[in-house]
Amino acid sequence: MPTCVYADDAYLIAAFPGVVVRTPEMWLVTVLAAQVGAYTVSLAGAPFPFNAGAEDDTADIAGGLVGLLGGQMLATVTPVGASALSLAAVGPAALTVTATGPDEGDITATLTGGGDSNAASRAFWLDRAKCGLPPCCVVTCAADYTLMHAALAAHLLFTMGNLGATGAGANDFESMRLGPASLTRGVSAWAAASPADADLAKTGAGQLFLSLRARYVMPFFCG
Repeated sequence: MPTCVYADDAYLIAAFPGVVVRTPEMWLVTVLAAQVGAYTVSLAGAPFPFNAGAEDDTADIAGGLVGLLGGQMLATVTPVGASALSLAAVGPAALTVTATGPDEGDITATLTGGGDSNAASRAFWLDRAKCGLPPCCVVTCAADYTLMHAALAAHLLFTMGNLGATGAGANDFESMRLGPASLTRGVSAWAAASPADADLAKTGAGQLFLSLRARYVMPFFCG
């Protein structure tokens, strides 16, 4: 008997990176203590060091960092008070901001907004997808079971996250016309099986789930 393991969030993201919805990040960098040495703020691995001298206070260090960071294209930089600065990402990509000083605690970088914005939704659909899986005893390859779970959860996320004003999925169409261009969907190979399978076939993740499920013979019960 296989030992079936459900997919977790890390597995889901590794298999289907598109399930993550990101919004532009906001970071607050604060200079807490002034010492001689390098104060470095890094964005996406690119370092911006300010070498503080004996005469520099926290405001001077923060101002120096604002000047250095003003030349990069990943985030807009705004002074905050006397000794802090705000970084606002210009796109949804992760900034991965770090800040180091001569001693630990001299400068901090804190994510104040944005980033991964649908973790709760992923957790919800990972849980709900469990009820749509075949019995564990049928799936003789444990790796298939985990991937089936992730694929079904991803299908639900892609479908439910793509709703229009009418409540119908934006990808739920038979034909579409945009000016002189027209688009017609072909008949799904899964449509004859059941309406539920035809719905699953509308996303790549759902098609993967169907393909994995087709490897096994589904009994009415396991005993």
